[in-house]
Amino acid sequence: MNPFSSFLSLLVPLLVSLLLLILLLEQIWYLRRKRNVPGPNILFPFLGNVIPLISNPTKFWQLQAQLSASVGFSVNYVFGRFIVFIRNTELSHLIFANVKPDAFSLIVHPFGKKLFGQRNMIYMFGQDHKDLRRHIAPNFTPKALSTYTQLQQLIILEHLKSWERLWSTVSPAEPIPLRLLVRDLNLETSQTVFVGTYLSSEARERFKVDYDLFNTGLMKLPFDLPGFAFRKAKLGIERMLKTLTHCAAESKKRMLQGEDPSCLIDFWMQEMVRVTAESKTPPPHSTDEEIGNYLFDFLFAAQDASTSSLLWVVTLLDSHPDVLRKVREEVSRIWSPESDVLMTAEQLREMKYTQAVALEVVRYRPPATLVPHIAVEDFPLTEWYTIPKG
Repeated sequence: MNPFSSFLSLLVPLLVSLLLLILLLEQIWYLRRKRNVPGPNILFPFLGNVIPLISNPTKFWQLQAQLSASVGFSVNYVFGRFIVFIRNTELSHLIFANVKPDAFSLIVHPFGKKLFGQRNMIYMFGQDHKDLRRHIAPNFTPKALSTYTQLQQLIILEHLKSWERLWSTVSPAEPIPLRLLVRDLNLETSQTVFVGTYLSSEARERFKVDYDLFNTGLMKLPFDLPGFAFRKAKLGIERMLKTLTHCAAESKKRMLQGEDPSCLIDFWMQEMVRVTAESKTPPPHSTDEEIGNYLFDFLFAAQDASTSSLLWVVTLLDSHPDVLRKVREEVSRIWSPESDVLMTAEQLREMKYTQAVALEVVRYRPPATLVPHIAVEDFPLTEWYTIPKG
């Protein structure tokens, strides 16, 4: 036997033994954290249950929720991450009440920082977060909210009329899928409310394509290589951030000239211009690039959650005709679509029953069904189980 063959004959059993040891240690590591909590008892090596999560995420989380029924939470293991899935309301409140640097860190998405970037509002804590919240408060004054209401109604009415025209061109027996129609409505609504006319029609079309790439990338593994969905999502975000940064710069110019605000970014820049003039220095976190990042956060928060809620509104009102009738009666007492007049913010506040229906839809079918956090330290979830650090 030659020396190389002899060396391989000794090395292969060692490598196999080492691999088996690593797999055994991985199983032990998982089972020590799992303890007697409901969850899978055997792991697929290294990947865990990432394949069923990606191939059918709805089924994956439904099974996880079923496992959680007995004690309020369950566990799993995905791509090197030990996961505690909490279904119980009181235990969820316990997590949300402890989102701080020494307890839980909100991550939004397992690979969020690679997509959203480190400077994102989502990942801010402490004084920085308080300062930023104080500076964006003028975006939500009654005057600002009234402006947004007017913008939203114009776009919603335009889309409803286009849906009516679409319906007239198809067979009455043929259903029209609403999901993509509602999603396009929401994208235009949020774009217009946040950055108004600073987005050209060409930029809006490019934005729609890039947002689709971003959404697809959210559901893929983080392979940051050419041709992969995750890389396409990152490049799409870079283009969107560049566009939003330009919008912030253009708005700042207008507000410096003393023009009236017409969208959210204008109200924001108007306050920033005022603070800068009084203190002679710009407030923290106020560069065009930073504001572009924060605007993307707003767009992300406003897009899919609103689409989900609106689709549930349609579904639930369709299955509860008595509630739909009361909503229609309340709206018709205040406003008619043939009036050519938009509803005011005061009239919207008068619609108590409609508001109650909207709140019940959000309670019954929350749009953000999963909010991931990372435990910064070991955290006692119950008297008998502690969420391990990481």
